[in-house]
Amino acid sequence: MKGANALDLERKQAAILIGHPKAGTIGLALPAVAGRRVKLIIPVGLEKRVNDDLYALAEKLNAPGAGGYRLLPVPGEVFTELDAVSILTGANAELISAGGVCGAEGSCWLAVTGTKEQEDTAEKIFASIACEPAFNLDNL
Repeated sequence: MKGANALDLERKQAAILIGHPKAGTIGLALPAVAGRRVKLIIPVGLEKRVNDDLYALAEKLNAPGAGGYRLLPVPGEVFTELDAVSILTGANAELISAGGVCGAEGSCWLAVTGTKEQEDTAEKIFASIACEPAFNLDNL
């Protein structure tokens, strides 16, 4: 498993920002993925979606003379909240909106459709995580 920094939801592709000259942790994982045919699962939140082709973005960021981070599109199975809803409940989830204020920054609103039982299960799951405390560096 390796998280990602950019998500092309339409194509179910993900990319990772690279700051290390040897490609960081993904640079260590890719030889196993390709050489040993290990399946790479890429859990990535919907808040990381981008509107442009990841390969075109990578070409810009990785160009000779460019500064800052590089971007590496990676092969693997992209896994988002939409997939989690489907696996946990059997229902279908669609992204309908995103963002907010007062703690809802980065949030995503999902429409869930399925049987009454599937929808009820999804609602219970969402309620159980809706009041998770905010991340706090002091707790590390």
